Amino acid sequence: MLRQRGRVGLMAAALVGMAVGSVNAQVTTEKSASILVFPKVIADGTRDTVIQITNTSNSLVNAHCFYVDGARDPQTQTIRWQELDFDITLTKQQPTHWVVSEGRLVDPTDSNCSSSNFSCNEAGLDPGRVPPVVDTFTGELKCIEVDDSGAPLSGNHLKGEATTIIADHCIEDTCSVGQNSCATDADCDDELYDVAKYNAIGVLGNENNNGDNVLCLGGEPTDECPFGAEYDACPSVWIANHLSEGAPDPFFDGNPDSAVDTTWTVVPCTQNFETQAPSTVGINILAYNEFEQVLSAGTSVTCWDELHLDDTQRFGTVFLYGVRGSTFMQSRLTPTTASTASFMMVGTETHFAPSGNLSTADVNYHIEGARQTADIITIPPEQVQ
Repeated sequence: MLRQRGRVGLMAAALVGMAVGSVNAQVTTEKSASILVFPKVIADGTRDTVIQITNTSNSLVNAHCFYVDGARDPQTQTIRWQELDFDITLTKQQPTHWVVSEGRLVDPTDSNCSSSNFSCNEAGLDPGRVPPVVDTFTGELKCIEVDDSGAPLSGNHLKGEATTIIADHCIEDTCSVGQNSCATDADCDDELYDVAKYNAIGVLGNENNNGDNVLCLGGEPTDECPFGAEYDACPSVWIANHLSEGAPDPFFDGNPDSAVDTTWTVVPCTQNFETQAPSTVGINILAYNEFEQVLSAGTSVTCWDELHLDDTQRFGTVFLYGVRGSTFMQSRLTPTTASTASFMMVGTETHFAPSGNLSTADVNYHIEGARQTADIITIPPEQVQ
């Protein structure tokens, strides 16, 4: 039997006083869209991801999907940026899912799967062959709605969710409280599954889409984008409400033996799947604390990265509770003026209980405004017949 750890939802109530501006960009986590971006997709042996995609229309829908491996080569420390693509087809109103490490085969003899979907990867109608990823995959998944010929289509028919599963805890009297793993399977009757979930970021398409292999997200007409924006723009500002790094968890009444850590997963909006050359985005950060102090930081992301807010080499002491003494913060992240790309992001909170036990929660953040410069997604032209 699989068991799900409880997750702590704190930020909405605690940060209600931090205002969020009006949203002008049309990336969405609630509406169906023509491009789905899953910034955080992990299958590294300790974590795995379940992808869910739904066709919200009453007609058949096709999508072309790309995995992007953003891990660093352990020898050279260079970004792998290896792309793996595949097609899926969904009948009207059809949902589908797969486990990233396993992929999904096309098998018309699949069982009805009376057990939990986490252990029943073949449940429902097969959407087409979904390949498994490489070992220790850390990266993103992007799915683009296309027509029968493979040409990008502004249908706005896709919604998605990603569920990260961590299965390295144990539960049994013989395991000490807060122990994260057991020496042998015999030490425990069962594993304890910690589950966190976020909504895919959707980009809406519009009537200017000419169906070629250059997808223009926002911006004015240019030689590369003669019709201007074919899809809505990436956000100009991301607004993240979070706790300071190492701050006591308010759920435990500020017990100093508890803590909350935050990680941001970031991917550039501009990507070239034809040349497979990774894009880099520069990021400016303004962090506001409870004392109305404004602190600044900056970083850059190439291809894909998890930004740990306690990384002092990257952010100094901007986010550290032990230095700032402020429990709650709001950070506003924008592309640098010199950056040729915007970015997408999701957050992950890790809550440490006084006992040493932990739980995680993925977070979709707020946005403000639309980036004026176009972001470009280029797909191989041979995929557009």
